[in-house]
Amino acid sequence: MNEIQQDNVDKLYLQSLSVLYVEDEDEVRDQLYTYLKRRCRKVYTAANGKKGLEAYTKYQPDIVVTDILMPVMDGLQMAAYIQEISPRVPVVVTTAFEEPRYFHRAIELGVQQYVNKPVKLPVLEQALLKCARLLRAEAALKEIEERYKVLFKLSHIAISVADADQEQQSVVIKGSNVQKGLEGLLVDCNDAFLGLIDYQDIEELKDQELSIYSLMTDESAKKFNDLVQHELLVRGFSSEFELELLSKNKVKIPVIAQLILRYSESGEPIEIWGVMRDIRERRKAEESLRLAAKVFESSKDAIIISDKNNVIISVNQAFTEITGFSSQEAAGKNPNMLSSGRHDNGFYHLLWADLLTKGYWQGEIWNRRKNGETFLEWLSISTVYDNDQEVSHFIAIFSDISDMKSSEAHIEFLANYDPLTQLPNRRLFIDRLDQALKTAAREKTRLAVLFFDLDHFKTINDSLGHSIGDQMLIEVASRLSDCMREVDSVSRLSGDEFAAVITDISDIGDVIKVVNKIIEAIRGAFKINDYELHVTMSTGISVYPNDGENYEILLKNADTAMYCAKNNGRDSFEFFSASMSTRALERLSLEGSLRKAIENKELLIYYQPQIEVNTGKILGMEALLRWPHADLGMISPEKFIPLAEETGLIIPIGKWVLAEACRQNKAWQDQGLPAIPIAVNVSAVQFRQHNLMEIVQETLLTTGLKSRYLELELTEGLLMDCSEYNVTLLQDFRQLGVQISIDDFGTGYSSFSYLKRFPINKLKIDLSFCIGLPKDKDNASITSAIISLGHDLGMVVIAEGVEDEKQFNFLQAHQCDEIQGYLFSPPVLAAEIEQLLKKGKIKI
Repeated sequence: MNEIQQDNVDKLYLQSLSVLYVEDEDEVRDQLYTYLKRRCRKVYTAANGKKGLEAYTKYQPDIVVTDILMPVMDGLQMAAYIQEISPRVPVVVTTAFEEPRYFHRAIELGVQQYVNKPVKLPVLEQALLKCARLLRAEAALKEIEERYKVLFKLSHIAISVADADQEQQSVVIKGSNVQKGLEGLLVDCNDAFLGLIDYQDIEELKDQELSIYSLMTDESAKKFNDLVQHELLVRGFSSEFELELLSKNKVKIPVIAQLILRYSESGEPIEIWGVMRDIRERRKAEESLRLAAKVFESSKDAIIISDKNNVIISVNQAFTEITGFSSQEAAGKNPNMLSSGRHDNGFYHLLWADLLTKGYWQGEIWNRRKNGETFLEWLSISTVYDNDQEVSHFIAIFSDISDMKSSEAHIEFLANYDPLTQLPNRRLFIDRLDQALKTAAREKTRLAVLFFDLDHFKTINDSLGHSIGDQMLIEVASRLSDCMREVDSVSRLSGDEFAAVITDISDIGDVIKVVNKIIEAIRGAFKINDYELHVTMSTGISVYPNDGENYEILLKNADTAMYCAKNNGRDSFEFFSASMSTRALERLSLEGSLRKAIENKELLIYYQPQIEVNTGKILGMEALLRWPHADLGMISPEKFIPLAEETGLIIPIGKWVLAEACRQNKAWQDQGLPAIPIAVNVSAVQFRQHNLMEIVQETLLTTGLKSRYLELELTEGLLMDCSEYNVTLLQDFRQLGVQISIDDFGTGYSSFSYLKRFPINKLKIDLSFCIGLPKDKDNASITSAIISLGHDLGMVVIAEGVEDEKQFNFLQAHQCDEIQGYLFSPPVLAAEIEQLLKKGKIKI
């Protein structure tokens, strides 16, 4: 800009300014007023210094033009007062005097221009233009400063200003002395910086006289100091670096900072400007990225990232482990490299249609590993969109669910099938029966429900063990299935109970043929391990719609008919009839009565003496359970003992019988009566409890009866299981002193090998062999053989059920040791036994 242009700018700016003109001569004041008014925005006048001061105070003009010598207050004195009010206001002095003392005072006051009187207007104009130029420059500077203040205060970037006085001080950082190049006392900061370190006001920081070093961690202070010394003081600014500030609550705040050094006019450093950006969110984002990368790599699910053209960009380690393809082998390929060929094009067309319209697809899919093996996976595919909502990537996540599917299938199988026999279980059978009933109702046809139960299976299971029993059940299931049509359903309901449904019956005779076929098939020998076993089956039949219209009633009625078949001799079948339902209810009633009898202690023990054959001496007695029913009279043990075993009531009953028999025997001995053993029957159910030894020991201890006066009677079938447990248990009884006898000997199995292993004291010939002696040649031969076998093995042999002298004479002639039966005494109550014991002998 040349001088003319500069003058024009100044003139234009002068027109925006106001002027105070102080002159005591009216004529001169009026003339210059007219001149000034044409060149300035506003002109104020005053006749002396005092009036001029009042006018300045009131109007605050931009420029003051004043004469020196004036009445009341001269111009320089007025200028001094004005300088106190506004130090930077330009003052132009007009004077006719050139005395040095006036110039010296004017210089001291900072007067900018002098114009001699008489005033030459061009000279005055130049003085005014210089004042305008000065004011314009100051205004521009002020505008810059205001703009800086706005930017400084309102900036979202944190800015701190610290004192840069150089003082070589030692500051302790992490246990070491570091020479601090600058003082660093905080002198200013913006709101962004205050917010960053959680302070409300700069004064709070100033009051604590905190340095910039105290607002950061020790490690950051060391880094800050190094940059000050090696970069800031060398070149006036630093490179960007990361540091951690400390908030008011000593929370670490990561920032990226850059330092700028501000110098004085003399070139000395005066301020350190720190410009900082909060990077907490960036740190979180970086951590999220690191976590995402870690999840990507450590995920047990395979992950494929492909571009918009479905070209694989990246896969994780799980992908390699599941498919066998490395990341290098997969990169650049299409995921269809895994295709198994088990899905047609229509499947993939629907997959992509969902993926592109919904942005997501998931489901089961068969794929192929690198080794050629196909596997089932659960696949989820998501579409990733860019900012323009265009497809940018696809992310596929899948897991190998082959094992899970196998587990699900196994669980489904266990929920619906019997794991031992592989037959449908009760749940599935009921479902199939219910469906068959709906079909029969719709098509007006009949169906039959068959309920099977193996006869005496419990004896085999208890005697030979569950392993043998399980193998027999498997074979029974196979034979049942072979006898049925494919359309019919066979089920194992529980234990040794099976069921079947025969649909679309045209003739009841067809059902009978099937049942007879089944009964005949079950009769065949079962060759299991070293055993050849035989078992029979009782079958109950109910027919829809005659015997019921829903599965609950039909099953219940078939069950009732099955029990009738058992009661009628087993190994047969029965169709349901109304009378059977009555018998089933009677059985339930009997069970309830038995439970009440146990609770009310209504059961009794009768005692039957055991007699030495040659002398008639009472050598022992057997405790026999009896149930006198209030309404039904004496109920036969053959009726309620099986019921007690089926319901588990035999456990508390057997424990009570053992305790009461031992107590009574000890009471007789305490009365001075002969001390003889008492025999107590132990059922297979009790024997399986595996705590029989503890019960016996506790009973003997409680009653005080010596162990040699207790005899346990076990069934022959129970001892067929020669397991180590059974052998050890009986040997422990022998060691305890308790005697063991085999009840109903000869009614069990043909193998007597167990007799050598078990410590048996006595064999009891079953009463069925005593019937008809001596005329019944078969029974006579069997009885004679049992007596010989027992004696050869060193055992005592006793015959039960002896009722007449012919039987007695035969047994005596064949050296049977002891006799038990009505010939000598029926089972009687304890009071009657006392009388017999007092006699000591019983004669025929």
